[in-house]
Amino acid sequence: MKTFDVSRAKLDGRDFFKRFRVTEPGVSLRSLKLAADTELVVIERGGQRLGFIKRELSYPHVAQGKLAGEPYLVSF
Repeated sequence: MKTFDVSRAKLDGRDFFKRFRVTEPGVSLRSLKLAADTELVVIERGGQRLGFIKRELSYPHVAQGKLAGEPYLVSF
């Protein structure tokens, strides 16, 4: 198994994509009346869940905010 070579990582400078910063509480997914085959990215922390519609994360690729009082970062 290869180890991660941190010298190859770009950890500074500007992001390639603008991050999606979640600053407001979301809405119920049920209220959106999504199609049954809508793909979601769902995170859970401290019994709280937050879902993102996958196609809406297609451009920024990164979402961040706070859930259950702790910061999170979602990337795919």
